[in-house]
Amino acid sequence: MKSASQIMNRLPKIGITRSFSFDHPHAAAAIVVAASFVGMFLGSGMTNSYGIFEEEYENRYSNKDSGSSSISPAIAIGSVHVSTNYLFTTIAGALCERVGMGLTTFIGGVLLGMGHFGAGFCTEVWQLALTQGFLAGAGVGTIFIVVSTIPTSWFSKNQGFLIGVVHSGSGVGGLVLAPLTRFLINKYTLTGALKILGVILAVGITVVSLGMATKPDELVDQEEEENIDRISTADSVSEHKVSVLAKKRMSVRSFGVRDVHSTGGVLRSQEFWYLNVAVMLAEAAFYVVLFFLPVYAIGIGLTSEQGALIAGVANGATIVGRITIGYIADLSGNINMFFITHLLVTLSCFFLWFPAKSLMVMMVFACTFGLFAGSLTPMVPLCSVTLFGQNGLANNVGLLGIGMVLTTSAAPVIARVFYEKLGQNG
Repeated sequence: MKSASQIMNRLPKIGITRSFSFDHPHAAAAIVVAASFVGMFLGSGMTNSYGIFEEEYENRYSNKDSGSSSISPAIAIGSVHVSTNYLFTTIAGALCERVGMGLTTFIGGVLLGMGHFGAGFCTEVWQLALTQGFLAGAGVGTIFIVVSTIPTSWFSKNQGFLIGVVHSGSGVGGLVLAPLTRFLINKYTLTGALKILGVILAVGITVVSLGMATKPDELVDQEEEENIDRISTADSVSEHKVSVLAKKRMSVRSFGVRDVHSTGGVLRSQEFWYLNVAVMLAEAAFYVVLFFLPVYAIGIGLTSEQGALIAGVANGATIVGRITIGYIADLSGNINMFFITHLLVTLSCFFLWFPAKSLMVMMVFACTFGLFAGSLTPMVPLCSVTLFGQNGLANNVGLLGIGMVLTTSAAPVIARVFYEKLGQNG
């Protein structure tokens, strides 16, 4: 019987070849960044557009017509989708180490496409929870862990700006896919729209998987040796500083910045748990707002088209926020910006969203929320690099997904309970 490692070695290799990456590093880096952007556009952009589906399922499966005060079962679909998303970031983080970034991305595309296409044949909530909830959520999480971490391996400078550009793909995706989803639903019905989106997503991510590749170790070694040689020849730099740089190179490549490259070492560090709690709360709040913006808009008297527009604007604002705040993080520090954006998101909810009663105020909130909240997700891999180094980044970010499963699965349900029991003002 073949061992697991033998089976893994026989799996097809998908992505940019190692020889091309070594011979044309600049071209390979550009392809990786572009592919990561498109992957974020299709994967996380689709999740950010889920509020359109939430509105449809609310109308189709709500118990309001029967006079029942029970919670709509449709909330389970989005809850399963988001929680499975984060669960599979953990699984896919480990999978990347075994089968490669390209094949992992391809697997995610298959799951994402199957989830939406299969949902087009569903008539019950539990069926949608299994397809658009579980399968599509698993696909998004698998894709996300690759496209959110692989670009940093190609660049040692301006990583915040780079990650911001890649993660802005989810904002562009939400801006484009939310109105596209509404258009497809109006023209081809809900089931037809799901099937069309399923095909688009599967084909698109398959193409993305062909552009995935990590930076060859030989190139990393070569660049670091050149940096050491360049600094050592400068008159203003002492031998002591060159020695420190060489030691830093060894520690980052072999053990991570704080000598916690192993999974056990990361889990034993206090910094991991501080970051974990912050990310759990931030992501739960982020998806609650995105999922319920269209529903909330209708609740205050706006139309479904206006609700879709508000959701699209919120996603669009994340484009500016992720790039701008990523650039600022390069200057002021990743941990500092992570704290500041948390604070500003909280203030925008209290002073703009809660009292909103008109389209204008909702649009202002959507812009403000998207500007600051959109940067929270790309800050996660940046904070992980700051605390634990580049090595094992996909696995380390995946570990953070374990805690997020709990909060993101419970948060939409709790929010729905408050919404239906207390109403808009509550």
